[in-house]
Amino acid sequence: MRRNRMRELSMEVLVGTFMFVALLSLCVFTIVLSRENVFQKAYPFEVVFADVMGLRDGDNVVMRGMTVGKVKTMILQDDGVRVVAALQRPIHLKKDYSIDIVFSSVLGGRYMQISEGNPALEGLAPGTAVKGQTPKDVMALVSAVAADLKDITGKINSGQGTIGKLVNEDVLYNDARASLANLNEITDKINHGEGTLGLLVNDESLYVEVKQMINDIRATVDEIRETSPIVTFSSIFFGAF
Repeated sequence: MRRNRMRELSMEVLVGTFMFVALLSLCVFTIVLSRENVFQKAYPFEVVFADVMGLRDGDNVVMRGMTVGKVKTMILQDDGVRVVAALQRPIHLKKDYSIDIVFSSVLGGRYMQISEGNPALEGLAPGTAVKGQTPKDVMALVSAVAADLKDITGKINSGQGTIGKLVNEDVLYNDARASLANLNEITDKINHGEGTLGLLVNDESLYVEVKQMINDIRATVDEIRETSPIVTFSSIFFGAF
């Protein structure tokens, strides 16, 4: 009987030890997976928002592009929502500070972004209530843009505006095609050396002659300007010829 009792006690101790080790391992894995250091000192930080737009407990707190803490809890109160966060370091807000709730993506997800402000400015007095910016509703902005696009498309389809007339009126469309065809024809003539502009573009000798003539006129004008400082533009121009 005594041996059986000792064997039962040994088995209970072994099972208890196993369960303790399993629970301890679970706690360690939970801390590692959550990326939280329970031994690191946390600095509480509170801010009041008029609307948190779906911010949740556990969302990141970001400053200068780095995660510096997490949202711990949110409390609904008369003047808005008080957000309590735990930060990895103390922060010192200046008078031009800004705290926003930022959307991680259109599909969802948010984080709280802190901008301490200009270091050269005076800091907030101790005990000053910190206020966050009212977040912008991304879905409302998307809906507004979609409504504007729908309105523009409707105007085009009804022939309003230049684009609407170009799309719906055959006369304006044909005129535009004719103008484009004329432009292509002029470009082809220039490329083939037709006309004065075509000769200037394609005939190198003519280009050199025109350039030399311009240089001669400029030299004559400079010479007249040196000999007669007070003259009119017309006298200089005709004197060059």
